[in-house]
Amino acid sequence: MRLFSPTGERLYLNAQEFLSVLGEESPTNRMFCQLLHYTGCRPSEGLQLVPKRVLIDEQSIVFRSLKKRKVDSRGRKKQPEYRTVPVPTVLIEHLDLVFHIRTCQKKCKGLDKLLWSMSRPTAYRLVKRVMDRAGIKGKQATGKGLRHGFGVAMVTAKKPLPLHILSQLMGHSDTKTTEIYLQVVGEEKRQMVTDAWNG
Repeated sequence: MRLFSPTGERLYLNAQEFLSVLGEESPTNRMFCQLLHYTGCRPSEGLQLVPKRVLIDEQSIVFRSLKKRKVDSRGRKKQPEYRTVPVPTVLIEHLDLVFHIRTCQKKCKGLDKLLWSMSRPTAYRLVKRVMDRAGIKGKQATGKGLRHGFGVAMVTAKKPLPLHILSQLMGHSDTKTTEIYLQVVGEEKRQMVTDAWNG
């Protein structure tokens, strides 16, 4: 994995460039795009979300980590792995408004029903359509670019997230994978030094 192409193009999105044009999408499509933005989940992980995994009181969402190995070193089948990602209150409220999460949980009905019925290719086309509308071009205009944008936002925040926590949130098996986000911190420092020279 990397955050810059061999020719130096960034492979991640900036914080708000994706969310600015969601108004033209249906409420369910908007929610899917917001979920990707605010959690850094893989689109295939987002498509598996069900009402019982939206933790309203904890303001978190539980994802099944899909890129984990299915068997251990001895070839034995491993249990599915899950991770919890804290999210802004606004995302929980919007999910509830669109999918009636509180009602499902209160009545114990439909708790395992998928929130989105779209296929992975449809989800991919949705993300591409929103990016085209936002004028996002180049190699970062992908679902992976959106996921990388989450990682970059977490390490460049005023209070950067420690790598081991970011690794857990993103469902990485190894923190070495998460270390790619430090490249951006290096780029940010270089830009600050360059600005200081030119100032």
